[in-house]
Amino acid sequence: MGARQRLTVESGRGAYGVVAEAGAIANLAALIEGEGLQTPRALVTNTTVGPLWGQPAAQSLGTARIEIADGEAHKRWPAVEETLGRWLDAGLHRGDFVAAVGGGVLTDTVGFAAAIFLRGIDWVAVPTTLLAMVDASVGGKTGVNLEQGKNLVGAFWPPRLVVIDVEALSTLPQRELRAGMAEVIKTAWIGDHDLLAMIPSDFDTVGNERWQEIVLRCVAVKARVVSEDEREAGARAALNLGHTLGHALEAATGYEHFLHGEAVAWGLLAAARLGRRHDLLSSDGEEAIGAAVATLGPLPSLAHIEPDSALAFIGRDKKRSDHGVGWVLPTNKGVALNQRVSAEEILEVFNDLKNESPERD
Repeated sequence: MGARQRLTVESGRGAYGVVAEAGAIANLAALIEGEGLQTPRALVTNTTVGPLWGQPAAQSLGTARIEIADGEAHKRWPAVEETLGRWLDAGLHRGDFVAAVGGGVLTDTVGFAAAIFLRGIDWVAVPTTLLAMVDASVGGKTGVNLEQGKNLVGAFWPPRLVVIDVEALSTLPQRELRAGMAEVIKTAWIGDHDLLAMIPSDFDTVGNERWQEIVLRCVAVKARVVSEDEREAGARAALNLGHTLGHALEAATGYEHFLHGEAVAWGLLAAARLGRRHDLLSSDGEEAIGAAVATLGPLPSLAHIEPDSALAFIGRDKKRSDHGVGWVLPTNKGVALNQRVSAEEILEVFNDLKNESPERD
């Protein structure tokens, strides 16, 4: 087992820990008890993660596991309703804890179910993907998608504990690792530029110690941001860098063409070009973001996406106001919030990227 490390995230519901330790899942019950929390009575995972990491987590906790469908296309209300029904059938009450073991889709869905079950029960997040470790499981945003757009229904409901076991990354497909690295790039640009130098070119050479450092440096940046602005009234909007276009790409393709991180990677490239156009970012900065994204390898093509479709979903972005959608654009030292970008600019940048995109995946 690797060395245990712990960070704290401040929250309106009380501070909670993010504990990272290689091998933590097999020792989950003792770790939760050591944090002064009760053992979860229910564990929810998905059909992919369940046999790999849900089973040893459930064995440690001494509870049966509940499996729901995997994938962004299933991050919808039926998954929430199924989860709530299973908890009711198991006799859970308001004083119980539940655990979520899986990627960002799973933690978003289960966290939202926890927020509304009996008007709110406590939960523990056990992320098993890089994207969930560095972003989705920390900060308290939970929710599901609607046909009209991504994450349009949700709640701010942080977990009581996040347990990160980087050994779970050993079973993650290369595509998932590379997609998760897009969130690392985003986080690095927001608050830890030196982290860009740690992005590996060959994931097979990365050991647990290095993975844990990458993950916890990302968590440290996000913890600083959300501790200052938990409900996204201001500074937390920085974490949406790359997501305005990214979410639109996912929605425009029915959540089946892009992994979330892949869509964010395209969003980072678009934001960099817009930042350059708005004189917020130097040419060197734009090139640095482009070079970081290039380390992820080829991204799924934009060739078949109609620009007007993407633009329509941008207009429904959950961060919109009466003044329109405020973009987060990169600067040389971080990001600029609430930037107004015209439809013409969006279409020009999108079409430029589309023309550079391969004709097929």
